[in-house]
Amino acid sequence: MLSPSGEWSLRYDADGRAVIADRDGTVTWSAGAAGTLCLGQEGIFAVYQGNEVLWRADLPELRWSTLHVTNDGDGIISEAAMPVYSLLHGPIVPESLGERAPVAQIRGNRVLMSDDGKYTVNRSADGESLVSTSKRTGGYWSIKPVDARSLDQADTWLTWRFPRRGPEGSELVLVGPGDDVRWEFGLGHVEQPATGVSAAPDENDEDGEDGEENGDRPPWMEEGLGAMDGGYCLTVIHDVDPDEALRRLGADDSQIATATWAELQRRVSDESAYDSQVVAAFGLGPHALLVEDGGDQGATRPELSRGTFAVSCHFSVNADQTFLVSRDGETLATFNDGALSGAWGAEPGVIEQALAAMGIDDPDAFDDGFLDDIELLCQVAGIRPTVADVTGAARVILLGA
Repeated sequence: MLSPSGEWSLRYDADGRAVIADRDGTVTWSAGAAGTLCLGQEGIFAVYQGNEVLWRADLPELRWSTLHVTNDGDGIISEAAMPVYSLLHGPIVPESLGERAPVAQIRGNRVLMSDDGKYTVNRSADGESLVSTSKRTGGYWSIKPVDARSLDQADTWLTWRFPRRGPEGSELVLVGPGDDVRWEFGLGHVEQPATGVSAAPDENDEDGEDGEENGDRPPWMEEGLGAMDGGYCLTVIHDVDPDEALRRLGADDSQIATATWAELQRRVSDESAYDSQVVAAFGLGPHALLVEDGGDQGATRPELSRGTFAVSCHFSVNADQTFLVSRDGETLATFNDGALSGAWGAEPGVIEQALAAMGIDDPDAFDDGFLDDIELLCQVAGIRPTVADVTGAARVILLGA
């Protein structure tokens, strides 16, 4: 086994002992006995004579082990590409750069590491690739040299984004100064809009004046709750506390916990509870705001409003929309996909005042193709959340966990 420079090699000497030596025969390391040197995936590094162990290195228990020879005559044993043991110096303790660091700083034993220690990114043995590892599953993924080099950009940081998509529940991303995503693992580089150039208008917005504003989610959703790429369902129930709102959704008291939205998403990742219904209930004065990540229960259950008043909007991963207004368990108005003319219920006109405040004076003539359902929810429910309202502690459940 050669070092990258070819100057050093791991080989057997004339007596049959494994050694690391240079071309001139200078030895930096030798095994504790002559015989066959073996490294098993589980971290057993030993010299054998047949089935008999003649010598064994004192290594920690490892899951996936590799060995390489360095240009300075050392032998490095790695687990899932993370250096853990030097044959010359003993255990290698990783130095955490924290959850966020420039790619150029990820070198040697300096690694990107999540606060809980379950996710890491380190440099490969040859210094060319990056390796992303999950200690929760034991899996690891390589970022090939050409991609790793492309991530070494000024004023950027490699980090994780929570909540995460995918089987790991994690998204490794490269972000710029404003936390704008420049690259995402598995998707590649994200094209950035040119400075001073507005985003393209919505294809359904003929004049292009309102498309960008209508297409954006409000800051309390975008900054406070994140992408929710599987869709969302928001429900405001008047005059109930968060616990009561969750009970109405089907939770019992033993399932209800306290956490921030980010902590709830991390729990889904840590417990692999991707099939569970993620719901948080935030207090908005006397009212409760239910947030379902990927769910739709609030928009299909007028009974949530028993004894009070409730408003719900649902937006699916396929861009399907449902809007529901209910009172005391009865549907007052509901419609799908922005079709205001198709609203039905006991009082379909209950939304007209809110629509007028949004500049829609004639619901039957509305044919814009896009309805800002979140703004309509806020108008009908009489709320105006802030980022602080949805980033603090909430009452949370994982239905089905």
